[in-house]
Amino acid sequence: ICSWICFTWSMFNSRARTKTSAKRPVPTGKRGTFAPYRLLSSMMYNIGKLRVFERGASDMDKIHINLGKDSYDILIDTGLVRKAGPAIRDLTGAEKAAIITEDGIDKLYGMSLVKSLEEAGVRTQMIVVPSSEKSRTLQVVRRVYGALVDFGLGSSDTLIALGGRVVGDITGFTAATYHRGISYVQFPTSVLSQIGSSIGGKVTLDLDIPAGKNVVGTFYQPKAVFVDPGMAKTLPRRYFHNGLGEAVKLGCVADKALFELFEQVSSDMDIYRVLPEIIRRCCAIKAHYVEIDPFSKGERRILDFGHTIGGAIERCLRYNDAEITHGEATAIGMYLITRRSELEGLTKRGTTSRLEYVLKSLSLPVSTTVPYDILYEAVKHDKKIKGDVIQITLIKEIGKGFLYTLPVKEIGQFLKS
Repeated sequence: ICSWICFTWSMFNSRARTKTSAKRPVPTGKRGTFAPYRLLSSMMYNIGKLRVFERGASDMDKIHINLGKDSYDILIDTGLVRKAGPAIRDLTGAEKAAIITEDGIDKLYGMSLVKSLEEAGVRTQMIVVPSSEKSRTLQVVRRVYGALVDFGLGSSDTLIALGGRVVGDITGFTAATYHRGISYVQFPTSVLSQIGSSIGGKVTLDLDIPAGKNVVGTFYQPKAVFVDPGMAKTLPRRYFHNGLGEAVKLGCVADKALFELFEQVSSDMDIYRVLPEIIRRCCAIKAHYVEIDPFSKGERRILDFGHTIGGAIERCLRYNDAEITHGEATAIGMYLITRRSELEGLTKRGTTSRLEYVLKSLSLPVSTTVPYDILYEAVKHDKKIKGDVIQITLIKEIGKGFLYTLPVKEIGQFLKS
């Protein structure tokens, strides 16, 4: 079907060019006229090579992650938050569900999900945690435990993470430890969590000590991930672009066509038109790497492109979203590391300028104000350091990431703006 669609569009494009004698420029890092039909046909064709989407009678896209007894589906559909109740009931068999959400999201989407669950016969309670990176702590989880006990949530009941990356981590960790493990469902509300953190079962908490970031955690897979692309329209522009930075990262390491889409769009409205397809592509990439490396010990680390420097910047700025978001820090990391790898001959010439163009077009930064010496010290605390070497992700060219090992003392040359 995908091939037939692509062939049909290619014939249409050919006839249109014959009539007008006009040629569309090939993307070279400069924005041109946005042509959604050309991009979508190309993207659908390439998706077929990576992973086949299933589409049910309800037009809901489904991407299956095969992990044996821990297998689950990513379900993608606009308006899903208003109709997910029966599916969650059938997946979990729960009589009760506790929705863990954050300030603001409870009012935007919480009551819609509660209504859908209650109509499906599932007694539901909503637990609201502060909307902050600093909420991802054992102290917050302890308060959640108390609320669950008060609600009478049993071992056969379920949790639902309705929020971004922080809520997903809090919910996943709580589910893994409450009653020695109960089921949970991810319902991510930000683009960043929809295409990244909600998939793969990696859940972490922070300790209130030096170097306490991501120290406590586990791998605990959800029963399903429900993705509603329509939620992106309620995100502030900065956080919308924060999530799109994750999509650019995935394009850099695994999907050239996805990256090229960002070279061609000319506005956020263009992106909104193809956002469901962007989300599907990103989820397929993440699902692929989760399947082949469920515990992130090898190939899955390719998805950490930009994280070594980006994580160090976040540590230096004390994970303060007002200063810098996760996506913004990762953007800086991707740019700095690619610029140096291109100078070293490890990356195809011209790649850095293409990456810089796309990041700046999304209002994402490519430099940091953190002094070099402080940043270098922060990088030396990276968890990927083994002895005196560190493994980082580089790209040979757009769409082809690889893991590269170098001495820790040499990482400093990648940090200079």
